[in-house]
Formats: sequence, structure tokens, C-alpha cells
Amino acid sequence: MKPVSVVGVAELFCHSPRWSLAFVITLLAASQLYVLGCGTSGQNSPSLVTSTAVTVNSLADTASPPEGQMTLRAAIAQAGSTKTIRFSPELSGETIELSIVGEEHSVLEGELYSGMTFNGYGDRDYGKSALYVRGDLAIDASDLPGGITLHWNGGDSVHARVLAVYGNLTMNRVRITGGYSKADSISDPSQPYTLARGGGLAVWGMAKLTDCAVYGNRIEGDSLATRDRGALGGGIYANALDLNGCVVSGNWAKGYGAAGGGIYSVGGADNTTGDANPASLNRCVITGNRTTGKSSYGGGVFTLAGGPNNIGWMYITNSTIARNLVENNLDLPDVGQYYFRGGGIYLGGGSVQVVSSTVAENAVVGTPATFNNKPNVGGGGIAATIGDAHTVEIILLQESIVAGNTVNGASADVFSGSVLEFFSYGYNRIGTLDFSQILVPIPDWMYLSRKHYPKVGDVDGVALGDVVQLDTIQFDQYILSAGTDSGGHALLWYWPGASSRAQVPISARTIPVVTAGYTGFGVPADDFLNHVVQQVKDDYSATLGADFGDDFGDMTGVTWYESARTWPSDPRNAQWISFWRQMDEKIAGRLGQVALDDDFWGTFHSGYLDSNINLTVTSTDYHPSAVTVDQRNAARSIWKHDIGAIDGLPAN
Repeated sequence: MKPVSVVGVAELFCHSPRWSLAFVITLLAASQLYVLGCGTSGQNSPSLVTSTAVTVNSLADTASPPEGQMTLRAAIAQAGSTKTIRFSPELSGETIELSIVGEEHSVLEGELYSGMTFNGYGDRDYGKSALYVRGDLAIDASDLPGGITLHWNGGDSVHARVLAVYGNLTMNRVRITGGYSKADSISDPSQPYTLARGGGLAVWGMAKLTDCAVYGNRIEGDSLATRDRGALGGGIYANALDLNGCVVSGNWAKGYGAAGGGIYSVGGADNTTGDANPASLNRCVITGNRTTGKSSYGGGVFTLAGGPNNIGWMYITNSTIARNLVENNLDLPDVGQYYFRGGGIYLGGGSVQVVSSTVAENAVVGTPATFNNKPNVGGGGIAATIGDAHTVEIILLQESIVAGNTVNGASADVFSGSVLEFFSYGYNRIGTLDFSQILVPIPDWMYLSRKHYPKVGDVDGVALGDVVQLDTIQFDQYILSAGTDSGGHALLWYWPGASSRAQVPISARTIPVVTAGYTGFGVPADDFLNHVVQQVKDDYSATLGADFGDDFGDMTGVTWYESARTWPSDPRNAQWISFWRQMDEKIAGRLGQVALDDDFWGTFHSGYLDSNINLTVTSTDYHPSAVTVDQRNAARSIWKHDIGAIDGLPAN
């Protein structure tokens, strides 16, 4: 049999009820390729059957169907408090056209503010939803080879999101499209407007989606710079998130403030332990999404890690995040302060781990400016926040491609913001890194070394065409992009380029990470920075020159003062921060993109530098987890596998 393209097979599976699953598997076996997204192979599509399941056998949208028929709306109303919805086989590949606003005032939790101060979470009015459930809900189309589509067909005239759930949502092989959530004026003195959250899905609970697609949805927030009237989550807005084999493409968030064109992940507002309810994207496609605002963040993904007071993680594995766009809202004037960051991923709080993924061709476009001595644009691919409002902890990259991303047309792939630490677990391919705003060393917390990069197999300064194949990109046949290639078909994945192929050994490896700190800070006799300047001269004089750093003079007394979480704004630390910023500027890329990394701090030796300073330097070995499959759920090579989301080469 002639090989069948991945896109062709995927679309047969996703959109045609007349093709049997057995025949699709035959095609897959012949082509040696795999289906992605709503048609991913069934081994990761567990049934959600329970004893309280209700079976839908009608495409009509009515709460009172005739005898012998069951509609989705009626099934949701009739199922128990834990609702499980299944579908008759004849509905495979079909679309349920939703035309009724099931709830004008959908209530879910959301942020609360006292003036401009965050005040936790509580019940808020999310406005119109075609379907609304208070309690847990499971929509299981895993028995349908072609899945099922839920489409809001109200268009511009009648806006509503597709589904809101105040509880946990589990969906399998479901497509969500056409949703349009808008901030509407309402007569409530405590909340004079509805919240534009989740154009397709809004979930306050865990959103667990398997083999689903959320595409062509949008949200529109207020045109004023109010604290919580922004547009959040063009496709999905969720408190907790677990996506497997999903496509989130062609969604759009627009307003004065806009965040998460594809996904806005709160990340567990009730999570106080840091990792109890992590946000997770596994084998996903987040492409062609857009945010448009004066404060515009996370064209593909915005992750908050539970809010300003939490420090949870988002895990991204075997996923492609590409051609998403963060842009200025040109309908509104540039006044006050305006920010544009994170074309692919924006870290608003907590930590993010990106493993065996591809973050490429995302873009940030906006008016550049400096506010509070900080740049307002950054991170075409990945960006973290700067400032005191949220705590950003860690960016960790492993075996990933982050390249071809831009800010106002210039290469800009990783912007660390004010994270505590940047980690590599090796074998990354990165274009440009910007550590200009990373927090300066903290001696008391063993954080003298912040930039744990490069590690084994890492290469930066790469060109996109070297790390991916630009002439064999796989696109979805039906879903259209709203991102950098707006109107074109949404990208599914890139095949690996020459410098990404057969790079990662399957054997176990360790990643040494240097930690260092000293006692003797916070006193006028502290002269640690003199030792730092001398160590830089000793290690790098051949590159920097024998007289490098002489203009610093005697740095005795320039020290760091402990002040809990507020130390960056403590005026006593101004000279300490200024020294490290000046050091970075003087080195200015002459030691590579990272400069004073683990290799530098590892040249120090533990012990007394003088009578006041006792330095401790240690090296801890980390063991990266092995990744055995790729985005298509195909097994990675058993010898040396490829870097990025896809392993292997396209069929001839």
C-alpha cells in the first residue's frame, strides 16, 4: 500500500465517521506513522464508563427531546451528581450544534481583589455558557473512531463559551470549537461585569483531557486597564490541568489585558504544597493561538502556578508550541505602562519544565519601552515575569528545541525574567538566551550560581533550519491558525533537522549542578566581591583582558542583606544588585550567552577566603528522567533519539 500522510490519516480519524477504527489502524501500519490529537492511538484513551453513564443518540440541542432520543443537554441534566456522558456509535465524527445559552450567569471561582491587591479566590460570574455544570462531568467519546464535536454556533451576535464546569471535567476524544466569551456589563455592585475566561472551556477544578481538540474559540475582555477584567484563556481556562494528546490551536484572547491565547492555567489555587496539582501538557500541540492587549502575555500558554502566593509547576513533555503570537492591541492607545511577553509560553508564577518539546516560530510584537528600569518586551519563545507581584522559581529545559522565536522580528527565544534559577538537563538546541533580568546571586540561600547552563549536549546560537526541517512541516487539514500564520492551517509538528537527529543517548546520565554560598555577608567588612572580580580575571583574562574589572575598585562593604522575600527592593541591596548588573554588561556575551555559570562557580573552593568569609561550594548530581515516546506516541530510538517533540524522519 502507498504510504499515507500523517495529516491524511489524522483527518480520516477525526472527521469521517465512515472510516472504521480498524481500517485507520491498517493505514497506520502501512505508513508506519501515528495519529495525533483527537485521533491518537487508543492505547492512551481509557474508557470513562461508570454505572451512571447516560448515552446520547441525538445531535439536536434541546433539553426536552422526544421519547427515544437523548440529547447532550438533556443527558447532562438527567445524569447524577457525577455525570458521565457517552455516545451512540452512529454519532462518530458528527457535530452537535449548540445554539442555546444554557446559563446566562455561570458561576465559578475566580480572583478577588481589594482595590489593586489580590485577595484570594471566590465565586464570580463568568457570564454566558452554552453548557454549564456544577459538579463533576465526564464526556467520553472514546468508543467513537471519529470522536464528537461540540460547536457553539451563535457567532458574533450571541456569544457564549462552549462549556463551563464548577468541578472536575474529564473529556476523551471531544472537539470544542466556536466558543466566544465576552465581558458583559451586569447589574451587580460587587461585580459590574462578567469575566471573560475560557472561550472554549472554563473549568474550576481539574480539566483532564485526552485526545481532544480545542480550536477556533475566542474571548474578549474590557478595553479599560482594570485589575481583573482581562481576557484569560482563549481556548481553555482551568484551575488544574492535565492534557494528553490534545490539540489547542487557532484560539484568540483580546482586550486591554490578554493572557493565554491557547491556555490559561491557574495551576491549583488551592495548592499550598507547591506540587499537589501540577499543570501538565503531554504530547500536545499548542499552535497558532494569539493574545492581543496592552498587557499581552502567553500567546500559546500562560501558567500561573496557583496564584501570587503559590509556587507550583507546569510540566510540558513531548509537545509542540509554535507560531503563537503576542501582540499589541492597536485599537487602544499606548498610555501608561504596557507589556508584551512570552510568545509561546509565559511563566507568571512558579516553575516550568519543558522536556523533549519544540518551541519554535512564536512571536512577540509590541511597542518597546522601559518601565521601572525593566524592559516591557521579551521572550518570543519562553518568558518569565519580572517584579514583585508573583514568585517565579525555575525554568528547566531538557532535550528540547527553542529556536526561531522573535521579538519585534529579532531573535529572542528564552527570557529568564526574574526566576531564581535556570536549569538545563542537557541536549537542548536554543537560539538566543536573555538572562539580563535573572535574580542576582544570593549568598545565604546557596544561590550564588543561578544559571545552570550549558550542560552536556547543549548548543545555543542555532538557526531554526538546522534544528527542524522547514520543508516537511505537518499541518492540520481543517483547523486554521490565529497566530503568526493567521488564516493558514494550524501546524502540528516539525520533523527534526540535521543537528537534532540521533543526539540523545538512552544510557542513564547525571547532570552536575553547582550550588554556592558564603557566610560573612551583611557587614561592612564583607569584601567577597573583590574575590569575585579576581576569580573572573584568573579564569578568563585570556578573553576579557588582564585589566578586566580594575575599574570596579575596592568593593569592600558592598554586600547583601537578608530581607525575606522583599530583598530585591530593599535599598540596602541596591549596590549589590548594581555590581552584578554591571558585571554582566562588562562581559556582554564575550563568554557566551550565559557568562558566569556553574563552570565559573565551580572554580571556587570551599573554605575561608579571609577572616570574614567562609565559602561553601558543592556539586549535586541530578538524574534526568528518560523519555521513551514522542509527540505521536511513537517509540523513540533505542540507540540515540532525536531532540525535540518528534523522533524519526518523514516517510519518502
